[in-house]
This record gives sequence, C-alpha cells and structure tokens, in this order.
Amino acid sequence: MGRMSYEAAVSRDYPVVFGSLFIFTVFGLLIKLIGDVCYTLVDPRIDFSARNA
Repeated sequence: MGRMSYEAAVSRDYPVVFGSLFIFTVFGLLIKLIGDVCYTLVDPRIDFSARNA
C-alpha cells in the first residue's frame, strides 16, 4: 500500500494519492479511537466527558 501510494505520487496519479491519503487518515483515526476506548477499559477513573482541568 505504501509503495503504491509512493508510485502514484511520483507518477502524479492524483485519484490514487487522494484515496490512499483518505484510507491512511481513516485508519489513523480508528487507531486513536480504539486507544481511547482501551484507556477507559484499563483505568475506569479516566473520564473523557468530565473536563475539570
């Protein structure tokens, strides 16, 4: 996937470049969401809805 994205950028295949950027962005956001959920499962004291800082 990374090599395909690189080759698309070099050959100026913009639809493939934008598609791969979209997929990488969605993947990164899902990883962050899973990490936040895991934090709350491991430590129940963490509450993202309360903002006392």
